[in-house]
Amino acid sequence: MILALALALSLGLQTSEAPHPAHGALGDVGAARAFDYCSAPPETPALQAELDAAMDAQAEALDEEAMAAALLVRAGLMISGAQSDARRCGRAFRDGARQFDRALARHSRRLRGQAAQDRSTDPEIADVQALIAAQWTADQAARQAYVQLQTEDRSGAAFWAQRLSTAHAVLTDAQSTRLMRDLLERYDWIDSRRFGTRVGSHAWILVQHADRHPDFQALALERMEAYLGEGGVRLRDYAYLYDRVAVNTGRLQRYGTQPEAECDEAGGLALRPVEDLEGLDARRAQMGLGPYQVDLDAMAAHRCR
Repeated sequence: MILALALALSLGLQTSEAPHPAHGALGDVGAARAFDYCSAPPETPALQAELDAAMDAQAEALDEEAMAAALLVRAGLMISGAQSDARRCGRAFRDGARQFDRALARHSRRLRGQAAQDRSTDPEIADVQALIAAQWTADQAARQAYVQLQTEDRSGAAFWAQRLSTAHAVLTDAQSTRLMRDLLERYDWIDSRRFGTRVGSHAWILVQHADRHPDFQALALERMEAYLGEGGVRLRDYAYLYDRVAVNTGRLQRYGTQPEAECDEAGGLALRPVEDLEGLDARRAQMGLGPYQVDLDAMAAHRCR
């Protein structure tokens, strides 16, 4: 029912209410960021229903641009509704945008120096190496800005910065997926023998983050498998993507690399369901991974602190 509502509204089905001015920002992240929420009227029930439907629909009904724009519109209306006057309202949006822009720029500058510097003498291969290194930088900067800007606030500048970072991460993942789809059509897989070990791992992580497209992740996993025997793919990279595909398609993971999304009350993480738990560490060792509990505790320390 919710999916049907989302699709109907996105196609412009008429309701008894006049369209809210913010409706024009749905589907366009640039418009959603620039919209003047401080001058907008309170959201109408029809717009609220559309936004709720968009949040629930996720990958099934909406593309990344529409989802990111809906996140911004919903946050913008919440923030404007919480402000006591137009001056405070405008400042909340300006300050939030500055916080996001500064965080993203800072992480981008730092990460450019960490990206793979492999440069083949073959101009075509060198171009691919540069593309992947640049997209890996964008991927990592987007994620680190998102982590930095997490907040409990739902009414002010910090919330707007957090929502801008979320929308940016969603669009960056979409851009990464488009790039990798194109490259896999041309090169089968970005293996380390042709493209370099670090570039190969950069390519893997871009696919690892294509969670809205598990069919594409499964295709990439199949391509990677063919290069395992000749050393063209790192064993640990293959293990992580194997588990990601398993989790995203409702199957048991094999190598115990994917924890539950939420931290427990003690500040720890549990593994998502895994096949043959008793033999897990032995399988991990074969793929160059240490004991699963060590990795799980490290992830919890980072995510649940």
